[in-house]
Amino acid sequence: MSAGKYRSYLWGSAELGSDQKRPPPAPVPRSVLAALVLLGLAQVGCTLGLFFYFRAQMDPNRMLEDEIQCLKKYLKLQHSSHLRDTAPDAAESKFVSCSEYKQAFQAAIEKEVRHYMKRIKPDSEEALAEEMRPIKKHRHEKWPIAHLTINLSNLTLGTQQKVDLPSWNSQEGWANISNMTYNHGKLKVNQDGFYYVYANICFRHHEALGNNDLRGTVLQLMVYVCKSNLKKQSSETLMKGGGTKVWSSNSPYYFYSVYQGGIFKLMADDEIFIQASNPSLLDPSQEASYFGAFKIHGLDP
Repeated sequence: MSAGKYRSYLWGSAELGSDQKRPPPAPVPRSVLAALVLLGLAQVGCTLGLFFYFRAQMDPNRMLEDEIQCLKKYLKLQHSSHLRDTAPDAAESKFVSCSEYKQAFQAAIEKEVRHYMKRIKPDSEEALAEEMRPIKKHRHEKWPIAHLTINLSNLTLGTQQKVDLPSWNSQEGWANISNMTYNHGKLKVNQDGFYYVYANICFRHHEALGNNDLRGTVLQLMVYVCKSNLKKQSSETLMKGGGTKVWSSNSPYYFYSVYQGGIFKLMADDEIFIQASNPSLLDPSQEASYFGAFKIHGLDP
């Protein structure tokens, strides 16, 4: 056989082999398909089961029912403890596990609260200390108040001009003073702050006391509440009041009252004093002529 015929022979064999059909693949057994389907369904079922389980565990009604069951078991154990003394049964062990669960839950919450309070503790302590500082300070110091009543023993009488009222009672009768200083007719402030300052001065006269020459006379009855500061060498009038009156010749007595009051910002070493006209007509009773001041709580200067 020649070489050409031999090559033709080989090519014919290759072409004949390429025309033959390949055998089809073997079919998948039904048991394998059934197993795969069952595996997929089992996975879906497990996922849904876990979802509904955790949802049921977070249900408030379920949690409340669990607490009621635990309470019933506790009451049952308390009742049976008075009747017998035996080893704990299954109900007791279940109640113990319930209690341990609640204790663990409470411990976790307390841990989170402590962690949160630890973070805000510095700011809270600083704010609390700032709030308590004035309270602690005022506990050790008496609150500034003063109520002084008139004392006419050292007063120069007989003039109708405006004069200082230099003498007041600070400890007698209704008079009192605390954390303020009184000296020679002046009430001295020891603490900065806003104060309510007041004064009431009564003018009166009776014909039995003489001075009948005042009948029909025009009287300028005035009261001045003044403030001074020795260090600053200043003085000013805070309030004034009064009126022009005439003592009737047909009346055996005369009475007129002037009241003044206001809130003022006072500094340490400020002094309050009273001036009045016609001091001979002042009513000497403690319920008629008085003045005073007290610091207002909660108002910072």
